[in-house]
Amino acid sequence: MDKIQLKGSYYDMGHYYGKMLAKANFQLPPITKKCIELGLKCKEYVNSIFPEYLEELHGIATAASLDYNSLCAFSLVVQEATNCSIFAVTDGSQTFLGRNYDMYYSFENYLETTLCEPANGYRSVSHSDIFVGREDGMNEQGLAIAQSGIISYLKPGLSFWVIIRYLLDKCKTVQEGINFITDIPHYSTMTYLLAEKNGKMAVVEIGPKDEWVVREPENNFLVSTNHYNHPDMQSIKIHIPFDSKTRYNFIKDSLNNKKNQLDVNFIQQILSSHEGLVCSHRDNIGLGTLWSVIYNLNTLEVWRAEGHPCKTKYLEDLRLSELKNI
Repeated sequence: MDKIQLKGSYYDMGHYYGKMLAKANFQLPPITKKCIELGLKCKEYVNSIFPEYLEELHGIATAASLDYNSLCAFSLVVQEATNCSIFAVTDGSQTFLGRNYDMYYSFENYLETTLCEPANGYRSVSHSDIFVGREDGMNEQGLAIAQSGIISYLKPGLSFWVIIRYLLDKCKTVQEGINFITDIPHYSTMTYLLAEKNGKMAVVEIGPKDEWVVREPENNFLVSTNHYNHPDMQSIKIHIPFDSKTRYNFIKDSLNNKKNQLDVNFIQQILSSHEGLVCSHRDNIGLGTLWSVIYNLNTLEVWRAEGHPCKTKYLEDLRLSELKNI
């Protein structure tokens, strides 16, 4: 996993990243006409809601000598949906968010962890396999966000990686995040788990027609995998991975039956579990856990295992906590 540090205006951050791409001789893959057309429609929404995102893409295109519209299509439209396990839990004094990011092993060469310091936004540490976009992260306000994919419909709107980037850069609280997520057009069905340092948390489930529901915590925790859990969303037809409910129920039972102190070790045990299929090894289709991450929303400390957490050591990442103390 490459470690990236970006700082300054959105264009400047993009230009810096673009120079790294140029040095690596990065080239855009072939992009279909249909993909470009959908990407340009999504671009219109992004431009009206989060234009800074496009400024960063413009900086990348300039520095890396890439066609801007093709880059937008490549960056705003993705067909694959991730299989992920996410939970947030609090004991009243500490709040943690834990997540396993499960995706095809072929994406391993594109993984990044970024310390981002936008000139007009909150500083954050995040993870992604989509440059500029983010798949999970925590900002300096103690707000953490992660998504879990729901395979259903695609249409013009904001993709989850654009949404999470916006939330990290612009939002201070869970409620601010909910207000944003429920007031925008969405590119795909999705669930978002948001948590803040005071223990407030919520899961927002998004349907194919931008219908939405908010789930509140049960017994000081929330869990999200790759299916809807709110009763109002059960009539929506989606593809549910065979292990999604197994992972959900195992995490839920582990948190309900917690006997140990709430700490990083306890969360690592859940994320590393094979019993509940939380540490994913679907090797028959080349898919599994690419990274596992734990956020302490109070101290801004991060622990990350780059690969399967059952055999990869969690390493502490203090970039954000140290930056906050400067």
